[in-house]
Amino acid sequence: MIKKIKCNRKEFEDIKNDRQNYKIFDNSLNLEYLEMCKLINENTDEELEIQITSIKRYNSLDDALNIINLEKFGIYQNKEDFIRYINKNYGGTEYLVCRIKKTANKIVIDDKKLLGLIKIETLRQEKLGLSGCLVYSVKTKENLDAILKVQNIKGDDTLKEEYDVLQYLNGKMSVADVYYYRLYENKEYLLREYIDGEPLYKFKKFGFELGQELKKIHEHYNEKCQFKKFSVNNLLKNAIEKIDIVYQLRGEYFKSFSKDDLINFLKENKPNDDALIHGDFSLTNILVNNQKYYYIDLGNVSISTKYFDIYILKKSLKINDLEEEWEEFLKGYNIDDYNEIYMRWMELIELSYN
Repeated sequence: MIKKIKCNRKEFEDIKNDRQNYKIFDNSLNLEYLEMCKLINENTDEELEIQITSIKRYNSLDDALNIINLEKFGIYQNKEDFIRYINKNYGGTEYLVCRIKKTANKIVIDDKKLLGLIKIETLRQEKLGLSGCLVYSVKTKENLDAILKVQNIKGDDTLKEEYDVLQYLNGKMSVADVYYYRLYENKEYLLREYIDGEPLYKFKKFGFELGQELKKIHEHYNEKCQFKKFSVNNLLKNAIEKIDIVYQLRGEYFKSFSKDDLINFLKENKPNDDALIHGDFSLTNILVNNQKYYYIDLGNVSISTKYFDIYILKKSLKINDLEEEWEEFLKGYNIDDYNEIYMRWMELIELSYN
């Protein structure tokens, strides 16, 4: 049964109006990754359906704010106001911090150029995908099926990156054509081709072929590629800057490591296998149509270690109870020198992001 969670008016309105996409919850709720639940405005009893798209625990709000920008928690004058507010409403010794995504929204499109390209009456929200933007299916005026993404500008996470990536990948991977992109009044609109297909998690016995597919993607590496936000050097730099958080959240394998040990491990085991990576190579982002693979949610494409994609895929297989595909995937990729240490390196890297 879906959980109903009381929420004070300020947070409810911030989340409803796209001013907040991270929230602190009571630990006793036992929330899980990808869980659907409803927020209830404690003043009006209005309901808002959301999905938990990431979940982490922190010992202090300072630790959380070292990873997550303050603006993602709503409108606050400064960090001190936010900490006072949270401690008053959710005080405790541990903080359950979740990225959340609304799953039912009314949308107002102010961009008249975009309205001239689509049939607004055909707009329907899609619930797949874990990014913070709103995703809709729609038909163009030419009656073509399309996907519309809408996002308020917040920090460095923009749809412009996805637009640029789609342009770059055309001819290199099976990706959607872009029909339109615009930043208008602090809101981004990206209209792209609809890729008809079923997500890969609905299939079985795909491991070997998926390994072959990922290897082809990685081989499109070009050192002149402009997308380098997840370069190995950037990943390493960020993890060392956030080493206090990495240390706090480290898993069982690293329990005996000091902070200095972790830094040394990160430096000494930095991967040297640059590839063109998808950046979110999970089964929900791979669609199958007529035995052909298509790739969506490409905002994280970058030059980085190939283990970035491999690590995410392994987690996705586990989440979807498809771990039996793992060995066949490795065979398909033809990794003779599979490096478990690089996977451990990625485990630490993941802790420095949210």
